Amino acid sequence: APMDKSAFRIVMAEAGTPSFGGAAVEAGEAGSTLPPVVPRLRPKKSPVLANALSGTIGSILAEAVLFPVDTVKLRVQTASAHDGKGFVGTLVAVLREAGIKGLYRGIGASLIKETIHSLNYWIFHGVLFRMFAEHEDTTATPPMRRLILNLLSKQLNWLCTVPFEVVSSVNQMSARSPGFIATALALYKEGGVGAFYRGLTVSLLLAVNPAIMNTLITTLLRIRSAMRQSWGEDHVDAREHSVAVISSITGLSKMIATLLTYPLIRAKVLQQTNSSRFAAASFGQVIRDVLLEEGVGGLYRGMLAMSYKTILWNSLMMAFKHLLGPKRAITPPASPKPALDRHMPHMAREPFPVEYTQEKLDEILSYLHRGGANSKRVEALENRLDEATGEIREVRKLLAELLA
Repeated sequence: APMDKSAFRIVMAEAGTPSFGGAAVEAGEAGSTLPPVVPRLRPKKSPVLANALSGTIGSILAEAVLFPVDTVKLRVQTASAHDGKGFVGTLVAVLREAGIKGLYRGIGASLIKETIHSLNYWIFHGVLFRMFAEHEDTTATPPMRRLILNLLSKQLNWLCTVPFEVVSSVNQMSARSPGFIATALALYKEGGVGAFYRGLTVSLLLAVNPAIMNTLITTLLRIRSAMRQSWGEDHVDAREHSVAVISSITGLSKMIATLLTYPLIRAKVLQQTNSSRFAAASFGQVIRDVLLEEGVGGLYRGMLAMSYKTILWNSLMMAFKHLLGPKRAITPPASPKPALDRHMPHMAREPFPVEYTQEKLDEILSYLHRGGANSKRVEALENRLDEATGEIREVRKLLAELLA
């Protein structure tokens, strides 16, 4: 059916196609049937602030729930080589020394650190993906670009938040846990501004850990969606993921990333805590001394406690973020494949079957007969048309034999 002018302008505007001075509209008003206009799909951008706030709230909730595990993890990671208590033994020791309260010592400073750290990271993440990835953090963006953008987001995040991480770790390991501001003042008196950036080099290297995790999350969700589509679900339904799925895939991704990067994590913790004799040592020196004293296994000391905390923490954080924030960006569907059984266009038109062409010519001839045209001329025209029809049939027969 022909379009009215206003409807046609709306469709053309949505498709991003110019109306060529109204010529197309005039053709629609003249009664011609317009071909369907397919709008050009523009990827919908995710709101950066909403993602940042939901990620921050998720991080705070996860930190509050798992803070006791983090306390035990820090004690295990900074213990001497001769301390063989492990995670459970350290947990029992903390409970004997200070009770349940000892597990939550320093939680105020940790929550302040996590609020600043997470908000900063998710803002960088959202802005960078909006600027440098047309389809944001989806599998439509190449994996290497996603990995680089995730890595850059985390490195910028560490440059801004390493001081808060150092203050939080020192406050949490302190016997009296004096608080965030008091710990920061003590660190400044002890080592000046440089004391707040202990372990910065390792932190920048460790940015590859969350970068690997976030890249794997998107990839694994894409694999799951592809499996659901192969089972008959459509493109959109296959990309609706439950909280349990998001949490499980996040945990698996974090486990892989932690296995790959844990030696860097331990070196960073040893550099950042005052109770460790490595506080003033360089990254290379820390790695060398740990290898000499504890062997290769020393690089993975405390990984079990770390795994409990980091896998559960990230799983909870992403679950809360999924519940509280906007939905993840959906990978746009692939371009539809052309139908193989259609005729190929010839001279910008679909070819007419011979039978239809013959019927139309018969109508024209009958009209000429009724109009009283010269009979000889009509007869000659009929003869020529018969010859043309015969030739067309012969060509059609030859083409059929050629294709067969």
